[in-house]
This record gives sequence, structure tokens and C-alpha cells, in this order.
Amino acid sequence: MTAELSYKEVKKIVFKIPLQQLLIGLFVAAIFFFVQGQSAAYAAFAGALISTVGSLVFASMVFLSPVRDERQIKSRMMTGEILKIFTVAVLFYVAIVLLKLALLPLLLGFIATFVTFWVALLTAFK
Repeated sequence: MTAELSYKEVKKIVFKIPLQQLLIGLFVAAIFFFVQGQSAAYAAFAGALISTVGSLVFASMVFLSPVRDERQIKSRMMTGEILKIFTVAVLFYVAIVLLKLALLPLLLGFIATFVTFWVALLTAFK
């Protein structure tokens, strides 16, 4: 088991995860670009952005303003997760209904970055 992390260290890790998601999203989009073309790459990157923006919404809600106690952090985490789910749902609506992006690349871009989020959390806080 690792030593206990400070609030500042946890904040740094949590804000680094969206950057990792963005890099994975670019990689997935590049694969789709070479295999299926520009529109599939655009859809895959949009899916990655949906997950990345969701992670940024959560991190911002929890960590951008000072916290006073553990109860406040828990409350912010719940609120952040609710806002993240709402944000992801709205962005999927925009991507599928309004932009009419290809569903498979969109979902695979999202899934790849969503898995990246959980792998990063599990490895950072083991």
C-alpha cells in the first residue's frame, strides 16, 4: 500500500486524467482515420471528448474551490458525478441527434477514454 496522498497531490492526479483521456482519444481517432476515414475519426474523437469533458466537469466541481471538511468533499463528489452524468448525456444527444455522428466510432472513442479514466484512477490510488 502506498503512503497517504495529500489533497494537493490528489487534485493534481485527478486533473491529469483528462489529459490522458485526450491523448487516448487522439490515438483512437487516428486509428479510425486510417481504417474508416475522416468522418469516423471525427466521431471517435467526439466520443473521446464527451468522456474527457465529463471528467473535467467532475474534477472542477470537486477541486476548483477550497474545501473545509470531509463531508463537503463527499457532497461535492456526489454533485460532481451527477453533473458529469448530465453533461455526458447532453453531449451524447448533441453528437447522435444533432450532429448525426457514426454511432460505433463515437461509442468506441467514449469507451476507450472511459476505461482510461478508471485505469488511471486504479493505478494512481492503489
